[in-house]
Amino acid sequence: MRLRLAWILAVLCLASTTLGAMQPNALALQQRLVEVFEDNKGAVVRVKAAFAQADDADGKAKIMLRVGTGFFISHEGLVLVSASRAAGADRVWVEYEGKSYATESIGHDRLTNISVLRVLTPPVGFSIINLDTSVGHPELATIAVSIACPLDFGPSPAMGLFTGVDKKLANQIFPTEYIRTTIPVEAGQGGCPVLDLNGRFVGMSVASIPELGGSYCLPVDALVRVRDDLIFSGKIIQSWLGFEVRAWLNDLDSNEVILSKVHADSPAATGGLREGDRLLAIGGRLIDEVTDVRGAIFFTRANQFTTIKFERDGEVKEVSVKTLPRPEKQPEIELSEEAEAESAVSSDGAAPARSSTPAE
Repeated sequence: MRLRLAWILAVLCLASTTLGAMQPNALALQQRLVEVFEDNKGAVVRVKAAFAQADDADGKAKIMLRVGTGFFISHEGLVLVSASRAAGADRVWVEYEGKSYATESIGHDRLTNISVLRVLTPPVGFSIINLDTSVGHPELATIAVSIACPLDFGPSPAMGLFTGVDKKLANQIFPTEYIRTTIPVEAGQGGCPVLDLNGRFVGMSVASIPELGGSYCLPVDALVRVRDDLIFSGKIIQSWLGFEVRAWLNDLDSNEVILSKVHADSPAATGGLREGDRLLAIGGRLIDEVTDVRGAIFFTRANQFTTIKFERDGEVKEVSVKTLPRPEKQPEIELSEEAEAESAVSSDGAAPARSSTPAE
């Protein structure tokens, strides 16, 4: 009996010591979350978009309203929002600290679900979120912080974890790598900024994963690539290299990406690439599997030079080619039948990610 009592007292003392040690750490974490929110909430806006619909039976025009979140990225009033909210709208405005501000459209990209708007008369005292491309992908299991305007509320924080960096989901190949988080994207939250615990902007929420109660965000380097094209051209100008690829399992049971076809008069053909060459890198981005090709081409710009590294007959070569704008009838990435079959394989049969759900 005395031995049992002594054991219980020892456990209680250990628990008390552990909780006492954890308390300062918990308070420090709480304070850091407060600081990240306070430092960035002044850049976040609610987005409202009105879409005119066909007249009803009584001849009255119907208006559908979509609501989301956006954030300022420049002192000139540029705002990033979801294309699923802004693209095709008859009128889009933002709300900041209880007041409404008219906007004009700069450009939309439905593929990445990104739109750039400009607030015509920006509010006084707003802050911006800096898009720093030197910020790499966050470590998995680290804390993610989003700031969104759910429903009809003002900027509100949410906390989750960074849980993955994905190139595809089921048979859907993403245009570039997406960062997966455990933060759900629900009514009014699509388009919100996602930061790490150091307050560094990591990406913008662009799609929900309903089955997991989480979401995907577009990384900052990809976001900057989209932003630049939308600002200067109003749309994404996709580049074209002119080859098809397939996966190949070599003698070491390792995957290789092989050129299955090189189109005549294409940048790849001009650079001397041939069918059967093993693709190693595009623009310095390594190619280890078929899904890497689309991501690498995403970052190449039309009418600019980029490097292609490849292997032929055991010899590694590198050429510089001038990309072309993608021909209208050409796909973003061309896969042979084998590559298409491979890209469609899913271990769990999960459904493709869907765009953030607009608020009711």
